[in-house]
Amino acid sequence: MPTSSYFLLFCITFSGVVSFVHLQLVDQVHPLLIGALLLVSLLIKYQENMKHIISLILISLIVEAAIFKLLASFFSSGEPPYIVNSYLLTTHLVLDIIVFRILKYRVRFSLQFVKRFQPKKWQYIYTTHADILLYGVYLAFIVVDLLVLGEHLLRNMDYIFGVSEATAKPFWSWNWVYKSYPYAKSILLSCVVTILLATIFVENQRPEQEDDDEDDSDEVIHKTDQQQKP
Repeated sequence: MPTSSYFLLFCITFSGVVSFVHLQLVDQVHPLLIGALLLVSLLIKYQENMKHIISLILISLIVEAAIFKLLASFFSSGEPPYIVNSYLLTTHLVLDIIVFRILKYRVRFSLQFVKRFQPKKWQYIYTTHADILLYGVYLAFIVVDLLVLGEHLLRNMDYIFGVSEATAKPFWSWNWVYKSYPYAKSILLSCVVTILLATIFVENQRPEQEDDDEDDSDEVIHKTDQQQKP
């Protein structure tokens, strides 16, 4: 079996394990894994792209946790569950759309960042496998968010939109997406972790690039030597 097949098998197995663990410890394990990957990318040389991508995802998780904490304190007086769920599901959707849009222009944002703060590293910014794959994963996140939010609105249309009970009653039993939502999210989140880890490994196998400053200095020395020749 070729090495690529073993690597793919490892990624699938790892993703399955992460998905199972995430279902058991949904609020703790994912930020810890993303934080650990960020630490790994900081320790490995020439991982500028992964530092930016992982930082983006970690920041989105922190913002999400902070918003949920604020919502929990705001709704502590015992609001109806359909109102609380409406805010929570909308928050998921909005944050996933924001990350999706940033991933679309991630390389541009990274170039602007490094040219301002790390100008010597601009040549290390490019589109990675993670950019492409995560773009698709977050599109799937948005689809799942829209489905569960749409189902939630239909199931509670009599409370939210004031529709008559006779019209809304056939939709009260619609909870297929809602019941599947934790599983879908855990699978997608495990895909995020697996893609990040696999891309760090692949990026680490790239041949080291020479710095432009070193190339320029070598060129100047070469020209100077030619001028000194009789």
